[in-house]
Amino acid sequence: MKFYPLLDQAGRDLPSAESLTDEYKSSREIGSIRVGEKHLFFRVRLKVYYIPYSAIRRCYRRVIQFPARMCCGRGEMSTENLVLWTDEGEVAQIPLPSTRAAKELMRILPSRIPGAVFTAPVAKPEEKEKAI
Repeated sequence: MKFYPLLDQAGRDLPSAESLTDEYKSSREIGSIRVGEKHLFFRVRLKVYYIPYSAIRRCYRRVIQFPARMCCGRGEMSTENLVLWTDEGEVAQIPLPSTRAAKELMRILPSRIPGAVFTAPVAKPEEKEKAI
């Protein structure tokens, strides 16, 4: 299995493929995400990306609602996502299979990433006006 670093690793020591494989196999799987000892792994199609916990500065859930047509009329469906930020800003939005998986991740990750913030950033008033 080949692993791809989520961040540019120029000038840094990359972990060996064997250590990543061992950590991946022993990690806990929650949807497409695996919570390892030192890294967070996630799959995108056939690739497995990893990011060290030390690089994550902010982590939170993002719920996206979208209109849907159903047999009984119209309604709204929602998708859960895990959003990761580093010093460079938002680097990943990872889809999750359910609300239960998102809650379980938000219960586990604070113990793995003690220095991170687990709330979404607050938009500045001028940014809210631009969005409207």
